[in-house]
Amino acid sequence: MRLLRILKRESPVKLALEVLWRARRAWNKKRVRAQFERPSRVMFRNVPYYNPNLRALSEHSRVLIVAFADEIRAGRYPFLGYGTAELGTHPKWNVDFVSGAEWPYIRQEGRECIRHDGSDVKVPYELSRLQFLPVVGKAYVLTGNDCYRRAAKDLLSHWIQSNPVPIGVNWTLAMEAALRAMSICFLLNLLSPFRSDEHAWLESVTRSLAQHLLYIEANIEFSYLLTSNHYLSNLVGLYCLSTFLDGAGMESRRRQYRQRIESEIEKQVYEDGGDYEASTGYHVLVTQLFTTSLLLMRIERATEARPAFVERLNIMFRFLHLIASASGELPQVGDCDDGRTELLMDDLQQMLKCPVAERNSLRVSHLLGLGQRLFGEGGCPGDDAAWYGLTDSAAVPYLKPKADVASVGPITVLPKSGIGVLRRGSAELLFFAIPNGISGKGSHTHNDKLSFVLRVGGQEVLCDSGTGLYTRHTATRNRFRGTAAHNTIMIDGVEQNRIDASPAGLFTLGDEAAVTPMQQGGARDCFLRASHTGYRPLGVIHRRTVRSVDGERTFVIEDELEGEGVHDFEINFQLAPNCRADLAAAEDGILCRIQGYRQVELMVSGPASLQGSVQPSISSTTYGATVPALRARFWVRAAVPTRITTNISWAEVTEMASGRSNSANKAKIRSTVAEGVWLA
Repeated sequence: MRLLRILKRESPVKLALEVLWRARRAWNKKRVRAQFERPSRVMFRNVPYYNPNLRALSEHSRVLIVAFADEIRAGRYPFLGYGTAELGTHPKWNVDFVSGAEWPYIRQEGRECIRHDGSDVKVPYELSRLQFLPVVGKAYVLTGNDCYRRAAKDLLSHWIQSNPVPIGVNWTLAMEAALRAMSICFLLNLLSPFRSDEHAWLESVTRSLAQHLLYIEANIEFSYLLTSNHYLSNLVGLYCLSTFLDGAGMESRRRQYRQRIESEIEKQVYEDGGDYEASTGYHVLVTQLFTTSLLLMRIERATEARPAFVERLNIMFRFLHLIASASGELPQVGDCDDGRTELLMDDLQQMLKCPVAERNSLRVSHLLGLGQRLFGEGGCPGDDAAWYGLTDSAAVPYLKPKADVASVGPITVLPKSGIGVLRRGSAELLFFAIPNGISGKGSHTHNDKLSFVLRVGGQEVLCDSGTGLYTRHTATRNRFRGTAAHNTIMIDGVEQNRIDASPAGLFTLGDEAAVTPMQQGGARDCFLRASHTGYRPLGVIHRRTVRSVDGERTFVIEDELEGEGVHDFEINFQLAPNCRADLAAAEDGILCRIQGYRQVELMVSGPASLQGSVQPSISSTTYGATVPALRARFWVRAAVPTRITTNISWAEVTEMASGRSNSANKAKIRSTVAEGVWLA
């Protein structure tokens, strides 16, 4: 159904091009199989991708890198969401170590690897991206200890011997081959130069890289109908391979793939810097991919990167700064599977020092620090940047963008991305009217229209529930991307965008909920406003306005529901995992007190029959892991038009110390609980 909906929107010319392209790709797949055993002869070309300034690296980062490498040498593999898996020094590369499921060594397509039996193919994919190898290589650079060099070489040899191209689960997606090829190139760069007794090993690895290049080219994830992070990763992988390999056709490939990358950024990234897949997690991955491309372009000193490419990447980093907390943490919006091009110092810190339940894959302060060393904005740590020789925060290589992006103040709007930020005192409210990803064709959108995230003192109090997982459990997948998992209104139990509840629908979503452009206004009492059409089939339009009240620590959320008929309305507020809450009846509605890092109060008012309760929920801030949480749920059956208003107030640190109340409504709590109000 989703494919049919997409096809109906396309021109006959584009559909004809797509048919011809798919036929050509199928022929290429068959043609290239004979070349895998006899790839064209290429040589490894050691170019200065890394140019480490080790003196600029903090002692803390040195310790983390060496400790992580020691885990790998001992056969223990840290993951953000799964914890540390003891897989041995020669792991089974085709196994989901969580469920124990194993994929046979046969030729398969990517869709055939999703088995709906409790397994998750992302586990062997993640392991076989080999992104731990450059960290082991960095440990060798830092210490000069040959044990790290031997461990990295042995693991890579074992992977190559265990995964002959194109057999097995790790040869089913071009994206996986591309990310893995980059890891191998980065490792070789760190281990170079090679001794004479290592030339045979280097030749076998170079041959594998040539096979990776052929495989990606034959299976490239391009479509005339849509392109996504998959196609981008293919291009960046091919650009990386053609940069690190020397041989027939490599120079022309470098030019071709570089040009495609420079064009793709204008297609996949809005003018305000947001990735068009409606996901902050994928924005991080795409930002890393384009940054890797820029770092590779810097190697080609004779040809500068196109100014438009540099400008758009700069704005991507500015986008991250605008929505990140002061500590560099992003809100979970849309899907997030913790994808990386290279592991960040933030990742190593969490994998080695934090319990799984306390990790968040969108803590990206060191990625922001890399952007600061490239473009001169922000002030985050520069340890990752030091590996590329980008250590002088005052002498950045690229100018600031010319584009007019709103500066930080009491109100910021990213109009194309559909994100607005209100700031008042120590609080920030991030409001989301994000268009469905890739113009409704994407697979990583959630039903989060008109949702929001509340931070107080830099910590989330009301959050997005996250992603959880993809294919391991269909119901859990749909729960996390459903409307009720977000801080917005659900009507008659219907999803904003319809969800196919069958296993075949895990990466599809309807396109019913079109959002209006976000309005903004007010010099003192600032506001943001948007609406969506997801409930038009029910005869209802939902419009939400969020306001900051001048002179008060208060945000006001006004939900206007217009149309006809009588409907069931449900509004949810997802509490951050470290928060607890209780409800009580008040003269103006229902009061919800939230206790956690800061004290926050919600006063929810609406039709007289409004009810509420605090209920168990779950939250996920790393892929594959969930933690218990709570949600405050309010519901009412009412005729439209109607309105539900939520006043949010918070206490500053000084008020919490003195014990003063922070309720902006000065609500008088009754001694008994009103009918229909449940206490947790």
